[in-house]
Amino acid sequence: MTKPTERQKQFLRELGHKSFAGLTKDTASTLIDDLLAKEKSSGKTFPCPYCGKLFGPRPKRTKKCPSCGQVIVHLSGKFYTEADVEALNQLEWLNDAREDNCTNIKSDWKDEQKFRKEFREILTVGYLLQIGPACTASRNLNGLLVLIEDALDAPEFLPPYPECNHATCGCTYEPVSQHEVPRGTKIAEFDDPRQQAKLTTRAKSCYGAKPVRKPGCLGVFLVAFIMIVGTLVVGLI
Repeated sequence: MTKPTERQKQFLRELGHKSFAGLTKDTASTLIDDLLAKEKSSGKTFPCPYCGKLFGPRPKRTKKCPSCGQVIVHLSGKFYTEADVEALNQLEWLNDAREDNCTNIKSDWKDEQKFRKEFREILTVGYLLQIGPACTASRNLNGLLVLIEDALDAPEFLPPYPECNHATCGCTYEPVSQHEVPRGTKIAEFDDPRQQAKLTTRAKSCYGAKPVRKPGCLGVFLVAFIMIVGTLVVGLI
């Protein structure tokens, strides 16, 4: 049986229901409909998120306030202005994307460690950044290489960035091997030495920040890159 979604639980809490024991996604949906019907028959009213004037009954999704005429958006039992919904969607999008990034990086690093241990060479050196045309605030990051070790320590190196917008962002990152990195590619780094010092995995890896030869390591590959400090602005974090 499928458990109720978090939004269903939130909606039920707003409707005064506190226990979710034994509920499934389908029974939760039915319960919400029943509670909404009871609420409507009771004549309950709610304050407009714009003007504060009372209105009723609860709209299914959107409703124009009878007092100020603004569009009220109803999500999981709560009422929002359209601007609030936009901010909520942006935050949810960023959080979901960052969670996906963390999952992808950890999976890639696990596979990379196995490959390096078995073959004593590097498969995935990092991620190439591609900044979307609408994300002008992050344009300086376009084409940079984020080392896979650095991405593990600081997933915020990868897009989307706080300046990106969920409706227009076209930023992507692509895992690449050493042979797929264009000559002269710059490595992304923090401009704050304290933040840069937290990137410790690269020091423990056979692929470090400086050209170093070690058994099974392709440190000489680093010569092909131009290291720069200040690639990522502090505002990105």
